[in-house]
Amino acid sequence: MTHLYPFESESVRLESFYGSGGAMESICEDLLVATPKGKLALVFRDGTVEYLDGNVPMNYTGLESSPIGENPDFAPYSFRVADILLKETAEGYILFATHHYFTGECIRFRLSSTTLLAGEESLTVSPNWRTIFDAAPCIPHTKTAHQSGGKMLTDGENHLLVTIGDHGGYGGWYEKDFLIAPDDHLGKLVRIAIETGEVETLAIGFRNSQGLARDADGNIWVTDHGPRGGDELNLLREGGDYGWPVVSYGVQYGSEIPPTIEEENMGRHDGFQRPVFSWVPSPAISAIAVNDEEHLPLWKDDLLVASLTGDSLFRVRRHGTDVQYVEKIELGYRIRDIEIMPDGRIALLHDRGRIYFLSRSLRYCNEEARKQRNVYSANCEAIAASPTPDSDTAAGARLFGLHCGSCHDLNSERHGSGPHLVGVIGRTAGEVGGFNFSEALRSSDVVWTRDSITQFLTNPQQFAPGTSMPSSGITEEEARAIAGYIAGATMMPDDTLRTVVGDSQPAIVRSDFDVYLIENRLIYAKEQCVEDDTEASFFLHIDPIDANDLPYDRKQYGFDNLDFIFDHHGKLIDGDCVATVPLPDYDIAAIRTGQFVPVGDGYQHLWEGEIRLTE
Repeated sequence: MTHLYPFESESVRLESFYGSGGAMESICEDLLVATPKGKLALVFRDGTVEYLDGNVPMNYTGLESSPIGENPDFAPYSFRVADILLKETAEGYILFATHHYFTGECIRFRLSSTTLLAGEESLTVSPNWRTIFDAAPCIPHTKTAHQSGGKMLTDGENHLLVTIGDHGGYGGWYEKDFLIAPDDHLGKLVRIAIETGEVETLAIGFRNSQGLARDADGNIWVTDHGPRGGDELNLLREGGDYGWPVVSYGVQYGSEIPPTIEEENMGRHDGFQRPVFSWVPSPAISAIAVNDEEHLPLWKDDLLVASLTGDSLFRVRRHGTDVQYVEKIELGYRIRDIEIMPDGRIALLHDRGRIYFLSRSLRYCNEEARKQRNVYSANCEAIAASPTPDSDTAAGARLFGLHCGSCHDLNSERHGSGPHLVGVIGRTAGEVGGFNFSEALRSSDVVWTRDSITQFLTNPQQFAPGTSMPSSGITEEEARAIAGYIAGATMMPDDTLRTVVGDSQPAIVRSDFDVYLIENRLIYAKEQCVEDDTEASFFLHIDPIDANDLPYDRKQYGFDNLDFIFDHHGKLIDGDCVATVPLPDYDIAAIRTGQFVPVGDGYQHLWEGEIRLTE
């Protein structure tokens, strides 16, 4: 939920990768993605992924076996693809990529291009990549790829704007003379001719600009990833000097003053082009996009700014070129790139090989919400008219929002005018704490299944005469899609899962609980349980195969496992008390489980078991 809109999230898993870099670009309703090491993939509207033949040319293999690559100080994660951009042609597209390239002796920051030929159902990547531009100098340094910038923006038919980072201050600690040398390109924003590679410097004084966007008025916005406390949102002024490394609102990591900044200038931006807005502390600002006001009219003219360590999206409300306020939208994951899709979805590229799609929730787009002039229902007609993916889950989610979302919640912490639906599959009708059901449902012995929910939604009065649930004209097909969506969204055992548990052997057998591992869920089953049994709390330690998969905050404090603690609320399923836990998306080496029970003012560790998934 944001200040002006509720959102729903879907995600797509790419091949497992970890690293800085990578980028996205929309192709109609689909998405072209480049991984940090240059692999190209198409993510289709229905969530399927197809990898294309042909990589961005980087010579990473040569780098690995070179003295630079073998140097323990070299950070391979920062040798990367920085951005991709598409230009449509009659035959398909021209694909531009900014990336690093190992020459055999040093590392170049390069702008390359190739063609994508469009077939009826596929894209073909031409192997004939062309080098348009190489930044000077070529850097024989172990940390050259750090702070690379690299965002692109079209500038008419024949030019591209490109940001080039300072690459960690090649040659020493941010040498001022080096970064402002007229024949060098690092730390600058340049205009490059696509055909000739001719380069013109537009502005200087940047550290690591990972965001570049043009608004409807033609203003060009540039984010700059500064040092600690120095992330900036800038408005491009041709010929401007934006100060780095002479001035900055930030300090070096460890709170040291950078050697090129005079002590009296620390934390100020005097004498140089000032940012429109700066973040203190720094959330590691990355990409930027201009809102699609057709689908999000209440965000008209707003900028959407992504962050890495901030694990958030920032909505920047502006008036012209003035910033009025900044809303932090916490997401819980690092965002490397952002793309506004033609259908209004917001695509976010995560550093761990996953793409998240944010879209407006339709639960407030029903007739009742519009009658109440609910702020969240603004422009619902346009949203409802947007194309939706051809899948049962997506259709069920849309129909749930239209017909059910204003009354029923999928959050167990609250009821609406109807009861929350968490755990509804397998629950006896009229049995959930904190809600006053009609006598028709309280006296019913119906257990909710997908079939019974379908029957109830199709004709409530026939199914349970006297129920307060009104008829909404839902067809049987629509009701079945809604029932399927509810069963999946609540993540509690349904009929199928109940049968699987009954036929399966527990992965951990204890006197008090059995633990099953089924697909991507752990299921705890207690033999004798009563409704609302909250006497036990489970703990769960998940050890990843690759420690790089851990969230950033866990890694920086040295944790070697990821802990989940969750309460057991009790659910009667065929006489068993069952709780389900969705597992994370990364590869898991082992799962260690246990239970705490209350003893006086503390807890007692009751049992522990381990499920090993790899050798």
